[in-house]
Amino acid sequence: MSKKRHDRHITEHQEAQFDFDDAKDLTVGEAMLKNEEVEAGVLPGDSILDKYVKQHKDEIEADKFETRQFSKDDLVEKEEVEEIEETQTLDNLLQELREGTGVDSPAPEDELSQFDDLELTRVSEAPLVEEFETEDIPTLHRVTVSEDGNSKKKWVLYGILAALVVLILGTGYYVYRQVDRSTKEIQTSQSTTNTQSDVEEFNNLYDAFYTDSNKTALKNSQFDKLGQLKTLLDKLEGSREYTLAKSKYDSLATQIKAIQDVNAQFDKPAIVDGVLDTNAKAKSDAKFTDIKTGNTEIDKVLDKAISLGKSQQTAPSSSSSSQESSSSSTERATDNTSPSSSVSSNNSVSARDDSHGGLSSSGVDLQRASSRVPFNQSAVDDSNNSAWDFADGVLEKILATSRSRGYITGNQYILERVNIVNGNGYYNLYKPDGTYLFTLNCKTGYFVGNGSGHADALDY
Repeated sequence: MSKKRHDRHITEHQEAQFDFDDAKDLTVGEAMLKNEEVEAGVLPGDSILDKYVKQHKDEIEADKFETRQFSKDDLVEKEEVEEIEETQTLDNLLQELREGTGVDSPAPEDELSQFDDLELTRVSEAPLVEEFETEDIPTLHRVTVSEDGNSKKKWVLYGILAALVVLILGTGYYVYRQVDRSTKEIQTSQSTTNTQSDVEEFNNLYDAFYTDSNKTALKNSQFDKLGQLKTLLDKLEGSREYTLAKSKYDSLATQIKAIQDVNAQFDKPAIVDGVLDTNAKAKSDAKFTDIKTGNTEIDKVLDKAISLGKSQQTAPSSSSSSQESSSSSTERATDNTSPSSSVSSNNSVSARDDSHGGLSSSGVDLQRASSRVPFNQSAVDDSNNSAWDFADGVLEKILATSRSRGYITGNQYILERVNIVNGNGYYNLYKPDGTYLFTLNCKTGYFVGNGSGHADALDY
């Protein structure tokens, strides 16, 4: 029990006394009112509210008992009703006080003003009861706090549940991503391993088609394995390495087809492992057209084979025998074989020097119009002029350079006298089919053709 309530309890049990000295100055009505207060136990220090409670204790106790019979659900409704009834009770009390004092004898102003304040305050019954018996009487305030607390607890619980759901879903998604990523990494690793193995197998077979690492010549024995290479290529489809592998395959297939097409024009393969067989004979119905594969070295061999075939087609039968004899003799000779002294029937070739180990120009349509030095028949007819004699090693050096650059193969070339300028003899070098290559100075070894980037000036 609080100190305030304890003191009040002690005061209530003190004997109430009505002092005559206090009553003699009061009116009849005031004396009656004072006597009722004394009988109710009202003390001089009590407030207006305490006076009211003591004078209406029985009514309050009855209302308190009735209040306890109400359920929490009815409390709000009852309190509203009681507030109305209490207001009416206070109004009645004020009216009775006024009537009890008489019309002509009004109560003191300060006493009535206290009742006016009480009327304006209109304290509800529930807080009054709570003052004395808080623990026994449920109030609207308690119900509100409890409901609000439960509501907050529910929202907190919902928040926790929502957080747990998010956490579970997030964890599940994270685990799923990790498993999916691991699976993809394993698949990618396996795919990469398999792809690398297929690429290595493809490259090994591709390299086996060539005679050297520079890819300058093809092995004829590997031609029938092109289908195997295609199978390996198909296994790489969809990988990063496919584009490069496809480029290699397409280039190789083009080179093989070109060699096979040219070889088909001869009685036997003219190109074997990148080397031209000059003994191969063109077929009577052979058709030769220029072919380019993109591989410079292979293209050079193809050009030589085509030139050989064309030269055989244009040469008469009598010259063919002569050419065969010349080819046989030149194959046995070295590059520094001494010039033959036989006389050619072609008036364009020196009677003293013939073709200098090359092929005869008989029956071949030479591209003389392309010559860098104008053709001079009178100079050519001066066959005994020493200007036509090659300086030591000049012809051999020029032929060796031409072979290394792919201009000619072996002794498959035509050398023709063109003109004498400033005492120097000039020759034109042709392919077996009459294609012009360049003009050379037999004394200095200087030679120049019509190709792009070559020297524009002659040496005279």
